[in-house]
Amino acid sequence: MSDVEPIVDSAQPEISSARPEASSDTLCTHLARQFIAKKGFEVARVPEVAKLYQLCEIVLTRSDGYSFGVLCMVDRDARPDATFPMPIEELEAIGQACLTYAGKVNGRTMPVSINVIEVGPTAPDQAGRLQAIKRSSLFAKVVPSAMIVDTTSGKVWSNGGIGFLKGPYHRFAEKILVSPGEADADLAPPAVIAAPRSFPLLTTAILAVLFAIFAAEIALGIGRWTQLLQPTIATLVAFGALSRDLVLQLGEWYRLLSAPFLHIDAGHLAMNAIGLFIAGRALEWLIGRAWFGAVYVVGALTGSLLSLALNPASAVSVGASGAIMGLFATMLVISVHFPPGAIRTGLQMNALYVLVPSLLPLASALKGERIDYAAHFGGAIGGTIIGLVLLSTWSKNDALPRFRHVAAAIAMAGLAALPYPVRSVLRGYQAMAFTTELIPPDKLPRSGAEMKTHTVELIAQYPRDPRPRFLRSIDLLDVGDLAGAEREARAGLAEESLWHAILPPQLGNGLRIMLAIALNTDRRDEALATARPACATVTDGPMRKMLDDRNLCGT
Repeated sequence: MSDVEPIVDSAQPEISSARPEASSDTLCTHLARQFIAKKGFEVARVPEVAKLYQLCEIVLTRSDGYSFGVLCMVDRDARPDATFPMPIEELEAIGQACLTYAGKVNGRTMPVSINVIEVGPTAPDQAGRLQAIKRSSLFAKVVPSAMIVDTTSGKVWSNGGIGFLKGPYHRFAEKILVSPGEADADLAPPAVIAAPRSFPLLTTAILAVLFAIFAAEIALGIGRWTQLLQPTIATLVAFGALSRDLVLQLGEWYRLLSAPFLHIDAGHLAMNAIGLFIAGRALEWLIGRAWFGAVYVVGALTGSLLSLALNPASAVSVGASGAIMGLFATMLVISVHFPPGAIRTGLQMNALYVLVPSLLPLASALKGERIDYAAHFGGAIGGTIIGLVLLSTWSKNDALPRFRHVAAAIAMAGLAALPYPVRSVLRGYQAMAFTTELIPPDKLPRSGAEMKTHTVELIAQYPRDPRPRFLRSIDLLDVGDLAGAEREARAGLAEESLWHAILPPQLGNGLRIMLAIALNTDRRDEALATARPACATVTDGPMRKMLDDRNLCGT
């Protein structure tokens, strides 16, 4: 991005007493008003152009933080014999002096353009005289050009084009010649909030939430985090990461809302935080907090939806990138609401610097990164839609877009929906965290017989895993230790709410059957009540035979 802000020198140039006076009713004056209203120019106030005021009725400048341009307009309707006699070397010297107002991109100063416009009836030698006002070389930092707006023939000549390409503002001047009667009252630029930019409160609040949730990922994570504060996949899933299998097969739709608040590591969070801050600083004050919040919500949701639709079923996706892409897409679309100048250029440059690398898979493929481009595109699509809505309904007389009550409703709906994923995450987190208490897959015995020979050892090492307790209860029943079998079965069932979604459902039925058998001798009613859920689901096999042999499913 540019490393300078738009500069306007408040010092007035020394205007010679010989300065031509502009007429208020000529095409030159009207064209100048058009440049001010539609192209972001203003009356020149920088002292470096003072000499131009001696030759031209109107001198305008435009600075957008990246480029700096000068228009020197000669009114031949007011002064038919007027010409622009300044030698090209002197004009280039003025341009060189104005380079201080040009911005820099990647450390390189951007060129300064100077366009001389003669408006009015043409003279035979006019084009030949102005032809010399052109760029001295392709790499020159000063770019002079000339244009003739012929009020007699209604034609425009310019020397700044190449081939079929016209010079700067050529087509713009042609349109003015075709329809010169536009009322000056209609030339007012779009209204912009005149007060200093307000503090990006909503942006800051969102950033605080993202950092707080990431801190929770690290502090309450399942398993140890690794380099760059990277939580485990189990942690991300427990906190609400997006996965098609979990959403479509288990109905965990809350993940569409929770995933945009999670990040895979500190670097991921830092990049998104920087992007969000840039978007918030540029956009929140410009469209208002209501629309900013609405864009964020819509971008987050459309990003999650496209990620869900396009990514592999087993992929786990997290990050606020979709919502942030939505903000930058909206920024790019609404930039054309403003005339050329600092606001439009700033919005476009900020948006393009983020959107282009974020939407080009090649950029990350070269770096070996894994990025959820589906979420990026989904967020950008949502942001583009919102931007088009704003663009079509935003009156230039209003400082903020219309329908802010609708935007507030969208933002509040997103906020009101958050308890759903929060509640689901809290419930799912307990179950997912419980997986760390189970026998690790690499230490799990390969067969039931192998596990059965190590049940006592496994129970001692993993007391919360119900699987060895189930086998231990069988062993105790075989030797007639009913109290021991009851103890192991109850211990295995004690935390069923945490493991029922993780381990096979047959395990719960097996533990109930073992408990019912242990109780059947002297607590028949309790045994029947304990066995009832298993009787309803276990219809055949060895376990059903154990129930039927003891008449535990009978009336």
